[in-house]
Amino acid sequence: MDTSTTALLGTLIAYAGDWEYGLDVIERAAQLNPHHPGWYHFPAFHYAYHRQDYRDALAVALRFNMPGYFFTHAALAAVYGQLGEHERARAALRELHALAPDFGALVRQEFGKWVNAEHTEHLLDGLRKAGLAVADEKDLVP
Repeated sequence: MDTSTTALLGTLIAYAGDWEYGLDVIERAAQLNPHHPGWYHFPAFHYAYHRQDYRDALAVALRFNMPGYFFTHAALAAVYGQLGEHERARAALRELHALAPDFGALVRQEFGKWVNAEHTEHLLDGLRKAGLAVADEKDLVP
């Protein structure tokens, strides 16, 4: 009955590559706690983005309801970048920079904590399209 732990386990399962099962676990947690926190939606966002279903990814991201969390704005900027919605992408980047001014230098590390390198690069593609200056891997200090 600990929905946060259940949702976290579902998140880890999803990010490990078993998207459907992980999302089912998270959905069960959300049903047990209808007032669940917005982070429960992050795996569904990443799954839709991974599938290049950017409209669905956007619909999910708009449900995060976590305006003080930099990943919210990074996700929005990436998906708006992929959709070619430049004004909204720039607005999301402004919010992102207000919370994490050096995000362009840290983005690989931050996303790499949760998703694999291929998905991280896909997110970086959207962020670049949004206008984020992303540091090259060779420029990063180990």
